[in-house]
Amino acid sequence: MNTKVSATVIIKKAGLTVLFPAVMFLVMLIISALNESAYVNGKLIFVSVDLIRQVIINSSLSTSVALAIWLQLKNGRFDFSSGATMLLTAIIAGNITHQLGDNPVMLFSLSIIIGTALSLFTATVYILGRLPVIISTIGMTLFYESLTYLVFDGTGVDSIYTNAKASVFGGLPFILIPAALAVIVFIIFNNFSLAGMQGKLLANNQAASVHIGINEKRNILISYIFSGIIISLASIIYVSQNQIAPKSGLATSGVLFSYIVPVFIGIFIGKASNDAIGIISASIGMQILNYGLNCINMGGGGWNQIIIGVFMLSFYTFSSKIYLLRKFYSSFSNKKNTIRQHNL
Repeated sequence: MNTKVSATVIIKKAGLTVLFPAVMFLVMLIISALNESAYVNGKLIFVSVDLIRQVIINSSLSTSVALAIWLQLKNGRFDFSSGATMLLTAIIAGNITHQLGDNPVMLFSLSIIIGTALSLFTATVYILGRLPVIISTIGMTLFYESLTYLVFDGTGVDSIYTNAKASVFGGLPFILIPAALAVIVFIIFNNFSLAGMQGKLLANNQAASVHIGINEKRNILISYIFSGIIISLASIIYVSQNQIAPKSGLATSGVLFSYIVPVFIGIFIGKASNDAIGIISASIGMQILNYGLNCINMGGGGWNQIIIGVFMLSFYTFSSKIYLLRKFYSSFSNKKNTIRQHNL
């Protein structure tokens, strides 16, 4: 009996987890099938092997960045500097790798070291400065952005993504290595580390948590090490796919926010399983949406932003009212059971 119940629960949770990308695929399939621009030589380009390839590649980066954002957000901190950390790490590691022979293993190693060090420096400034996390991380964002104009004469980096040897982590199958490691690091911190468990307590009630003996400063440092590793893994993918130019005026926050959608959708989906799986599912669903919009020539520009914005508003509205559906379902089930018992 218990085995049957457990199997039912697992199937139900798995179904709810894949529901979002499945619905996105079905919706975009219908929309693209009704649009003439989605056909080439009479074939619907939405339904192709390229869909799978592009969704995997693009969701690998969005998942990695989203996990880094959520790790800190779940612990009560929104780190505005993550985008700047990712770009500065990519510029430094990319240029050094190019100068020393375009070795992808070197790119991987340097990115982890540099990105983690920058993240740890951000945490140190936050702790010593005793300022709100928003103020501290915005200040660090501006600082890291200024460095993008100073390191390597402000040239950014374009030598990695154009080099087939150095950019192996930007495409299949090797892109799955940093993406999978990002998921593993997140799960280790969130589910198996003492710092992750203590972070949840600090986020819920900081004063009470400190009172019972949790060292908040140490928790901050450890959490930033883990999020630094994850954002470093994201930078490996990012520099392997893009030409990166110096940025200023909090422009890197725009890069960060472009990957934040899977966080909020993933939190909702993750209630059926866990946060990591929810974010992966949300990333896949959003990339299916983006691919479909590209097929109907709405992959960029104002219409793309309007569609994404309307979709997000609709999703937030639905998720905030889901309790009404649960209440209705519970009431309906109770009435059904009452009628059944009366008939008996």
